Amino acid sequence: MLQTLPKIDETYIQTGQVRYVVKDFPLPSHANAQVAAEAARCAGVQGGYWTMHGRLFQDQKEWASQARETVIQTMVSYAQELGLDGEALRQCVESGQFGELIRQDQWEGQQAGVQGTPSFLINGQLVVGAYPYEAFEAFIEAALAAEP
Repeated sequence: MLQTLPKIDETYIQTGQVRYVVKDFPLPSHANAQVAAEAARCAGVQGGYWTMHGRLFQDQKEWASQARETVIQTMVSYAQELGLDGEALRQCVESGQFGELIRQDQWEGQQAGVQGTPSFLINGQLVVGAYPYEAFEAFIEAALAAEP
């Protein structure tokens, strides 16, 4: 998806044909998925959601099985490396201010049939898995053609 999204963005999102909405869906099988989702949201408060999001996926093997205090420190370090205020991120994560919002996203995903990630809803049609651009192009073009 890391290579596909920029093409979708250029072709469909920036042209106003598609609205791209991200919802959190931390998997219970990943012990630190919830705290990672919170760290990304907390980075977003500082304008760094996407950079933190990318860093978390890039280095997932490093933090995935760390203890809670260690994983928070790792995310603080990432924030600092990305030019964000690490202590503000720590306070935000530890406060749990985005916990309920993330749980709401997760519930909405479950209601839509999401069971894992990545999953996408394209005009209500669930698409599960990471596909090359050409596959998403076909899904999107079919959805656009079906619109009244």
